[in-house]
Amino acid sequence: MVFALFCSVGGAMMIMLPRLMPITAAILIIVECLFASYGFSVLKQHQTFGSILRPAKWFSIDTHIFIRTIMCWLCLFIIYLIASIIIVGLAFAAIKFLSLYTAIGCASLGTLIILCLLLPLAYITMRYILNDGIGFWKQFRIGYGVGMRRWGFIFIVVLAATIVELLLMLVLSLPATILSLANTQSVLGVAMGDPYALPSYMPALAAGTFLIIGFLQAYVMMSVLFPIYYMYGSIDAQEQEKQDFNKQQQ
Repeated sequence: MVFALFCSVGGAMMIMLPRLMPITAAILIIVECLFASYGFSVLKQHQTFGSILRPAKWFSIDTHIFIRTIMCWLCLFIIYLIASIIIVGLAFAAIKFLSLYTAIGCASLGTLIILCLLLPLAYITMRYILNDGIGFWKQFRIGYGVGMRRWGFIFIVVLAATIVELLLMLVLSLPATILSLANTQSVLGVAMGDPYALPSYMPALAAGTFLIIGFLQAYVMMSVLFPIYYMYGSIDAQEQEKQDFNKQQQ
């Protein structure tokens, strides 16, 4: 509900005050990170105690998990930024030395290969946030090889979770998209000298719409974490069984 309230206020501000859109978007990203850390703290409880404990307060945040979530997102941003630079460099190089269609094909193939190489990050992210005492980059060195060995399993889980999330988010975001397009058309009309065409209750309508959408999206976002969590647990269990088997054979 807290996440929904922030979405309500932020969505209304983005529609009615477009000049503050960068600030509002940054605040919403921080709130989303805060909400994601709450989901990771729930998974941490399940990993530690084997069940999800009933919270003592109606809203509580694990500061340690929140900090690790922010650090993880920053590290992922660096990785994806490097990958984007490589993709753009490959595209420019292909356009310079090859024909247009060949360059597009090579750039698309290079992008696909890089995305495939980044797929183990789903396993590494969950492993880093739920395990203390190891930094992200060390966890990256340890977990990347494991993730590549289990690449097919990770691909199936991530693909299924992504498809379900995209479909649900697409349906849920339709009302907000319609409101945003209507407001954009009105702002453009005012800039061209036309009167403001939106009704006076538009801020309340936007706030109510984003409140409902944020509430529903919170459950969608939380539900997507669970398949990735069980994928991580399954991979770790298989790796532990493999290590125990190798010790017995020695």
